[in-house]
Amino acid sequence: MLPKFSVRKPLTVFVSVIMVLMLGFVSFTKMTPDLLPSIDLPYVIAMTTYPGSSPEKIETTVTKPIEQAVSTTSGIKNVTSVSNENYSVVILEFNQDTNMDTAMLDLNGKIDLIKDSLEDGVGATTLMQLNPDMMPVMTLSIDVDNMDIQEVSTYVNNEIIPKFERINGVASVTGTGLVEKQLEISLNKDKIDQLNKELKSSVTSKLDKQQSQLNNAKSEIKNGKAALEKQSNTQMKKLLEASSQLQSGISQLESMAGILNSTGSSKEDLEKYITSATTTLNDTKSKLKYLKEQLNDLPEESAVDKKQLQKDIASLESIITSLEKAIANAGQGIGAIDSLETLKKQQKELESAKLTLSQELTKATVQLSLSESQIKSAETQLNEARKQALESADITNKITPETINQILTAENFSMPAGYISDDETEYSVKVGDKFTSINEVKNLILFSMDGVGDVHLKDIANVKMSDNSSDSYTNVNGNAGVILSFQKTSTASTTKVCNEINKVIKDLNNSNDKLHILSLMDQGVYIDFIISSVLDNLIYGGILAIIVLLIFLKSIKPTIVIAFSIPISLLFAIVLMYFSGVTLNIISLSGLALGVGMLVDNSIVVIENIYRLRNKGMGKFKAAVYGARQVSGAIFASTLTTICVFLPIVFTEGITRQLFTDMGLTIAYSLIASLIVALTLVPCMASNLLSNVDEKPHPLFDKIVDGYEKLLRLCLRFKPVVLCFSVALLIVAAFATTKIGTSFMPKMDSPQMMATINIDSDLPKDEARHITDQVVQQVLTINDVEGIGAMNSSGTMSFGTSSNNPNNMSAYVILKDDKKKTNDEISEEIKEKTKSLNCEVTVSSSSMDTSSLGGSGLKIIVKGDDLDELKKISDDLVGMLSNIEGTTDINGGMGVTTKEEKIVINKNKAMKYGLTVAQVFQQVSAKLSTETTSTTLTINSEDYPVIIVNNNTSNLDKLKNVEITGTKGTKSVSVKLKDISSIEMTDTPTSINHDNQTRYISVTAGIDSKHNIGLVSKEVQSKLDDYKAPTGYEIKMGGETESINQAISDLIKMIALAIAFIYLIMVAQFQSLLSPFIVMFTIPLAFTGGLLALIITGQELSVISMLGFLVLAGVVVNNGIVFVDYVNQLRINGLNKKDALIEAGRTRIRPILMTALTTILAMSTMALGVGMGAEMSQALAIVTIGGLTYATLLTLFVVPTLYDIFHRRKELRQIIIDEED
Repeated sequence: MLPKFSVRKPLTVFVSVIMVLMLGFVSFTKMTPDLLPSIDLPYVIAMTTYPGSSPEKIETTVTKPIEQAVSTTSGIKNVTSVSNENYSVVILEFNQDTNMDTAMLDLNGKIDLIKDSLEDGVGATTLMQLNPDMMPVMTLSIDVDNMDIQEVSTYVNNEIIPKFERINGVASVTGTGLVEKQLEISLNKDKIDQLNKELKSSVTSKLDKQQSQLNNAKSEIKNGKAALEKQSNTQMKKLLEASSQLQSGISQLESMAGILNSTGSSKEDLEKYITSATTTLNDTKSKLKYLKEQLNDLPEESAVDKKQLQKDIASLESIITSLEKAIANAGQGIGAIDSLETLKKQQKELESAKLTLSQELTKATVQLSLSESQIKSAETQLNEARKQALESADITNKITPETINQILTAENFSMPAGYISDDETEYSVKVGDKFTSINEVKNLILFSMDGVGDVHLKDIANVKMSDNSSDSYTNVNGNAGVILSFQKTSTASTTKVCNEINKVIKDLNNSNDKLHILSLMDQGVYIDFIISSVLDNLIYGGILAIIVLLIFLKSIKPTIVIAFSIPISLLFAIVLMYFSGVTLNIISLSGLALGVGMLVDNSIVVIENIYRLRNKGMGKFKAAVYGARQVSGAIFASTLTTICVFLPIVFTEGITRQLFTDMGLTIAYSLIASLIVALTLVPCMASNLLSNVDEKPHPLFDKIVDGYEKLLRLCLRFKPVVLCFSVALLIVAAFATTKIGTSFMPKMDSPQMMATINIDSDLPKDEARHITDQVVQQVLTINDVEGIGAMNSSGTMSFGTSSNNPNNMSAYVILKDDKKKTNDEISEEIKEKTKSLNCEVTVSSSSMDTSSLGGSGLKIIVKGDDLDELKKISDDLVGMLSNIEGTTDINGGMGVTTKEEKIVINKNKAMKYGLTVAQVFQQVSAKLSTETTSTTLTINSEDYPVIIVNNNTSNLDKLKNVEITGTKGTKSVSVKLKDISSIEMTDTPTSINHDNQTRYISVTAGIDSKHNIGLVSKEVQSKLDDYKAPTGYEIKMGGETESINQAISDLIKMIALAIAFIYLIMVAQFQSLLSPFIVMFTIPLAFTGGLLALIITGQELSVISMLGFLVLAGVVVNNGIVFVDYVNQLRINGLNKKDALIEAGRTRIRPILMTALTTILAMSTMALGVGMGAEMSQALAIVTIGGLTYATLLTLFVVPTLYDIFHRRKELRQIIIDEED
């Protein structure tokens, strides 16, 4: 149908060709070149920080909860994790068909559910979908003459980085070695102590004044007590004396009263007696007076009377005296009785006075005691107040980085609050004002306190501008410099972005003679080199294919037809690639290069058949139509068989599918294009160009055909010998292949290399940098090295791993374009030159080594629970690997152990102070925090981060004496950390790995350039089989070995499935179950040739070479299809079986050799490894060439032999029923 249509309507074909050319050109210019196809990795990384935590604590408190939460996510395939110091990384692998957007939402939800149950201090979990675009596409080094590193950093930040960031497609520019200024607030212990001293002095002064008042009151009370005691003694003495005197008087009076009482006289009697006696006395005195008057009146002569009277007077006077005495005595008795009563009354009053005095003394004593008690209470209160005041006066615990951070953030605030209106004018209201100078920060009032007034930030800290020059290290060719790394957006073309960056570099270098920018790594240049190399190989292959045609046909016209078909078919394929989203990369271009040889196969078969019919005298139009139609079934079937070998790719998973889908589509597109061109353009052009055909003599080729006929007849006679020889050679090749080794991806030379400089973590920082400087100088002495840029390992990015060694360095090594040695040889030379230095240098032979896609190097995974047992097994395996030849850079997997101060809290002691282990941890963690980023300070439009540094706890002694605040009852107390804990120095691993929530370690080793990963892995596996692991522990191979085995297993399955598809297609083509079976025998022949080619060239069995076998399965049957199809046609036309075989061999040897040679020669430049990046497709080309060469030669003999064996009947049933036009 198509041949007839194209011959009848040539202008339609011409217009279609022009459209294809136009669309192809536009498509090619718009396709984005890249190194590899877009790889959508089904990986998500969950990163969580927990500052100050050891790997064990991270594992328990962070990693395990996250693993348990996310492991139930739909589509999850595997969960691995790394618990490092201060942070956790959980790596989630999903099934290839998982919708990652949905998975990310699901993961966010599960993380949110557990975040409240995590400990305080655990940071928010960050989820990142792993993408190859996260790696830098270009790395530059920059230095400027007559500028120090600070000036260079300022220049790069202000002038260079902004220009790069404006480039379309640049996602970010990251600087390494840039000196970044910052406002450093360093809490000053001396200033804080001085402030505490002033505050305590003020508080002490006030307390001392109050103490003085209390002391005065105590003194007064003491004096009062002494005075009271003295007065009490005096008064009591007087009372006692008075009481004694009264008692004496009372005793006398009581004695007198006793006499009176003894006479029976009472006071009343005495009073009566006195009254009576007084009356008698008065009467007697009257009588006496009368008598005396009588005496005086008596004459002297009355001597007797006088004498009597004198006698009477004397008697009366005696009576009077007696009476007076008696009255006096009676009066005294009455007085005594009265005095006794008075004295007794006085005694009672004295007793009452004594009681009153005693009461008053007791009252005064109680009052003094009460006052004394009050003073003592006041003194106790004063002492408590003194303690509390002195504690409050110590602001050390109040001034923390967190407190300063909060104050600075709150004060460095400016925010619009709204609008106010005044008449018709509206004003915005803004609250706050940000800091604009260092002095504002210094003079910031933190708080006010009695005694010291306002406390400013400068009163407790040193505030100054500082930089990170001590933490940053970059060495570019022996000089200090800056390294910039560029990341592109996910949709941008790597080459285009790199080209734009190079344009800016050129402009910068032209504008400043002192500026030196060196490209350390440029994926764009690398991609251009590789793509250019592949395109060159493609062109060379096309030219060689045309030369082959010219040699065989010995006619320019049919050669022109084929020559035109090549670019048209390629552009047609490019159009299909563009509209299906296939990019220009090394895989798709390898497919095109492979397709160049195959896409002319269909055209060759058609033009050769047309040319043969014209030589037989058939008209040009009829020959064009019939020639194409006659072979259309065969070329359609052969095209389908080649295309279908890539169909099983859809059943594979992971990187294998993503990498080789592009190749399958590209080959399919090129073959579909070649089929359409062969059935349209070729007949159309042949009908016009082959108007006059004269058969050219081929004496040499005729001799070859004659010799082939003789050999074929001989083979048909000794059929078992041919078959045995073929099978024996296949067995030998397969056995020999087991000795050549395997690899995941071929190593590729590139203009850059990566080196890792491992330096002992215990060495001082300056010494580590000095060692790195020595490494740089040694590398620069190598002839093939153009430059080197070394930096801290923190300047590079690596997910899921961490060296935790601040002394480790990374370096980019730039090689000369005209280097004489291979990357592997240069790598060995670098190791040799640096082996005497105090470091270990590991070199990757390419900065973009594709073998890393499968996990580069040897890896043994050991699973188990106990870290000590894992360490023991690891040591055993390290010893095992060190005894295996070819292993280098052996790593036990436990990482660098670090010294850890382990604080063991005595729970009983801590509980006495009301402290739990968690509370102690929180306080210790707060005191050990050394740095907190607070806010930013903007000065002259420059933003400077504000860093708060706390250096109060910097050594073990200070740590032991850290005050921990607890409680006793209701009182707050402090206790030193050493009093409630023991502090031990222990070794701790820097990281703990999990695989599906089980601990594991990875014992890794590199393989030197003289050995093969596959062969070494076999030896390792054999020793592992003999190693007896403890119960509960599992040991298995991983890394590149696992990737190789998985990829080869997938490809074997693909080959098996492809062979089944090929057979079914041929059954449909031949309408026979037997004929396809015969053709299928060409596949093991091809495999024999491919294996022999690998052995001869020393190539490894890799994923790429296995892909070559997959391609062979589809390509090699083409010649067999053409041969068997033609034999069947001859037999249908009446020839017997043997004659048909001989005739088919003689007739089809030319197209068979032509198609084979065009494919072989088209891939020859790839097989020779011409050009950079040719290593990627070299193995594929070698396998294809070897398989095609061997299979083509033997197909001409084995297929006829098998056909003769299996087709025993004499006549062949007609398959083609309708032969009408």
